[in-house]
Amino acid sequence: MDITQIFGLLGGLLILAFVANRLYRVTRIPDLIILLLTGVLLGPVLKLIDSENFSTFTNVLGNLALILILFEGGLELRLKDTIRHFPGGVLLAFIGYGLSFGLVAVAVHWGMHLSWHSSFLLGAVFGCTSSTVIMPVLQQVQVREPVKLTLLLESAIGDIIGVLTVSSLIAITPDRPVAKLFLSGLATDVIIAVLLAVLAGFIWIWLWRRVGSQRFSNVLSFGVVVGIYSATSAAGGSGLLAVLAFGLTLGNAPGQPIESDPGMVEFHSELSFLVRSFFFVLLGIEVEFVGLQYVWLMLGLIGALLLSRAIAISISRIALRALTKNERELIFFMMPRGLITAVLAVEVTNARGDEFGFLPAMALTVMVATNLMLVLGTIRAHRQQPEVTHEVEAIKG
Repeated sequence: MDITQIFGLLGGLLILAFVANRLYRVTRIPDLIILLLTGVLLGPVLKLIDSENFSTFTNVLGNLALILILFEGGLELRLKDTIRHFPGGVLLAFIGYGLSFGLVAVAVHWGMHLSWHSSFLLGAVFGCTSSTVIMPVLQQVQVREPVKLTLLLESAIGDIIGVLTVSSLIAITPDRPVAKLFLSGLATDVIIAVLLAVLAGFIWIWLWRRVGSQRFSNVLSFGVVVGIYSATSAAGGSGLLAVLAFGLTLGNAPGQPIESDPGMVEFHSELSFLVRSFFFVLLGIEVEFVGLQYVWLMLGLIGALLLSRAIAISISRIALRALTKNERELIFFMMPRGLITAVLAVEVTNARGDEFGFLPAMALTVMVATNLMLVLGTIRAHRQQPEVTHEVEAIKG
């Protein structure tokens, strides 16, 4: 492709990403499905683009998109409004991830005859719902605040659990016990990340009062976010958790000036939209079609995710008692896999090589299937809105 064709393709993809995002209100189809299928069409189907030229860019863009999404989520999340619904979101996140992790591992262990360690890696990749899908969808669906906060907490916490679990499993060697490595690594990651992020947050609030009104200050803010991610990772902590904690500090510290400056949120939101749009297209380009022997395995894997979701909601019912039956049903359908699943799949494939060559295609299939579930859930939520209002009034009465 010459330079003219490259710029034409970039422009077309950006227009497609915007249109797909706007059309969600009509079609209820998340834009990531359209972007993934566009990548598949450009790469494996029509072979217009060679996927080997983009493998490094895919990994970098995926991590950058995660950084931006988590920072944006932390910046917009108000802790005083979430405390009331914290138990439900946290319980659903841990139980949901744990059940998905275990059932997926069992399914692939027996279906693909993988070792338990490899099976646990796949369970860790597919265990969490995607905050990058949940957040924009909840902005366009008419649901009560408790439902939104529960789903946001679940997906945000799930992202962190997924990243920490996959990184710990990749680092496991015969001389490093699983439980000791995971627990010690988790504690270290969390402590380092939170301490550095909170400290950096208060320093940045002080500096923002002096530079926030200047030109290109949002670009400076973006540099600080990426710097915090890199510094925390270099110090042995979780860079992604630090980014989330940094955003939470900026958005919730007493007397902070960030809330009165929506420009920062808008800048990072548009930047994350740009990055993740290209990432999903590149992921589709890199997919390699797998044989028909994987069909039954994929059905079993998706079935394991559905079963784990149903059990998790049932176990968490006490913490979700403020929600109606229809709202719990909506939460069941809100189990999309998205950016975090794709990034973790690429990370595992790069770390383990040919053994997991099938994983990107498997991740794409699971993402499409679970996002179609989300489409069905949002359509049902729209139709059941009057019934939900009646149930809420009955609970209050």
